[in-house]
Amino acid sequence: MKFRMVPILFFAVISLCWADDLTLTISDGQLKGTQKWSYAGKSYYAFYSIPYAKPPTGSLRFQAPVAVQSWNGVRDATTEGNICYQVNYDYNDENEDCLTINVYTPKNPSQITTKLPVLFYIHGGGFNWGSGQTKGKTGGIEPEYFMDRTDVVLVSINYRLGPFGFFSTGDSVIPGNAGLKDQRLALKWVQKNIASFGGDPTKVTIFGESAGGASVGYQILSPSSAGLFRGAILSSGTPLCPWAFQRNQTEITYKTASFLNSQFDYNRDSRSLWTYLKTANAKDIDKASKSYSDWAQSYSETGFNGIINGQLQQGFFYAPVVEAANPDAFLSEDPYEILANGNFNKVPTLIGTCAEEGLMNYNEYLQWTLSVYDQNPSYLVPQNMHITDENTKQLVGQAIKQEYSPNGQMENNLLSGIQYFTDQDFQKSLIKHAEMQSKYTDIYFYVFSYSGQMGGNTQYRFLGTSNVTHTEEGNYIWQRSNPANYPVADQKVHQRFMKIWTNFITYQNPTPFQDAELQYITWPKFQENNAPYVDIATDLTVKYGPKNKYVFWRSLYDRYGVKPYDTY
Repeated sequence: MKFRMVPILFFAVISLCWADDLTLTISDGQLKGTQKWSYAGKSYYAFYSIPYAKPPTGSLRFQAPVAVQSWNGVRDATTEGNICYQVNYDYNDENEDCLTINVYTPKNPSQITTKLPVLFYIHGGGFNWGSGQTKGKTGGIEPEYFMDRTDVVLVSINYRLGPFGFFSTGDSVIPGNAGLKDQRLALKWVQKNIASFGGDPTKVTIFGESAGGASVGYQILSPSSAGLFRGAILSSGTPLCPWAFQRNQTEITYKTASFLNSQFDYNRDSRSLWTYLKTANAKDIDKASKSYSDWAQSYSETGFNGIINGQLQQGFFYAPVVEAANPDAFLSEDPYEILANGNFNKVPTLIGTCAEEGLMNYNEYLQWTLSVYDQNPSYLVPQNMHITDENTKQLVGQAIKQEYSPNGQMENNLLSGIQYFTDQDFQKSLIKHAEMQSKYTDIYFYVFSYSGQMGGNTQYRFLGTSNVTHTEEGNYIWQRSNPANYPVADQKVHQRFMKIWTNFITYQNPTPFQDAELQYITWPKFQENNAPYVDIATDLTVKYGPKNKYVFWRSLYDRYGVKPYDTY
């Protein structure tokens, strides 16, 4: 830690300004944070909305971020600031000047003698929504309980979303993946500055849920992120998920731009597009992304729910891409091929899924969607199998329908649809990722199957499922109200889950030693031959083979899939 001596009274870099504020110095200047209190009355310190990049406006729009310039004086970091533009939503605090970091430290940094491990959190939201904030409709984390249960420095970030983060012209003009490059620059900021907050830059673990989990996976895959972290946690998302990758981003980019200027319905000159877009009003670009979504919805053969499911199968409209050659490329090969070839950052990784991810599809449109699949079974075939022969696609579609609804039509068996979406959109991809990466690094796998009040799932419940839907386990980490208000069983799961996380962050192993709180289990490393995992329910149980239907899917890909794959 660097200290700057101030002439008056020889204050060190860290000084108490008044009862609840704390000032410290990082590489870019001075920050004033604020003292906060956990649910258990433990003191911790928060530093909000610290800029890590210049505002990505004008000629920086859609491009790789540029590190922030240093500032004079003391920057107020006691309140949360802007969020990035959200597709299909309109909030007052949306702004392109949104590339900021929040840091939470469990102790006054001046009192930390041994640097603490760091958890770097990447929020989810389909690469189109969300933020690293605690408040508002996009807020995804609540550090109070985390600070109670850990001696870990917590970092959360904003990164560009939707067209601002994932436009691509398929060449070097707008290469794509700006949002992933934001994450990478934020990780570099952590390496440069986290020691000032009491964190150890050599002990950074990156964690995300859903698209955040896929983002973590992309950081693992990108050679440009080498050395920025030592461990990773992927929850309910991987780059192999079909929704986490976009093959048609160039067409989507031009079509979105056509809602701003009709010439881009036919003009495919990337420099003309870039010249136009870098001076366009940000709100107009945001509105154009909504117009594109509406257009795609009306164009879809399967209607409203079909467009959501279509995005899950074909990739969110604004999502990561394989870039054309350029000096700052983040991703130059398909995710599947990178994992298959072992050309990634080899770090211990914890991978997990909720027991019934597809429950989030249980809504008023589900039965109608399944009726469309009954009439057109080929729609059930994942696009990432790359099957072009229609007869083969019909054959595979019928096999999928028979597997999930052997006794009749899917529209009369809603459970079949829920289970199909669980496997197709999430679990086969997560298990495949674990299989592939486990050949090179330590992998620990879990299934979260505990259904409790703390999970907050009152909407998505269906007889025959575990009632644990997509990202529900996140509420057992980022609890937004006092855990003491929940049943004792929920609290026990909450405490165990936090212990698992803390162990992995600290020791790179979720059960480094026998522990009564974790029921003395020893968590086996994932291996392809028997696929061991831990089922997180009322009790912790070591089991094998997290999904029986994965064998079915693997046989389909092996027999009918056309390589090379991009996702799985």
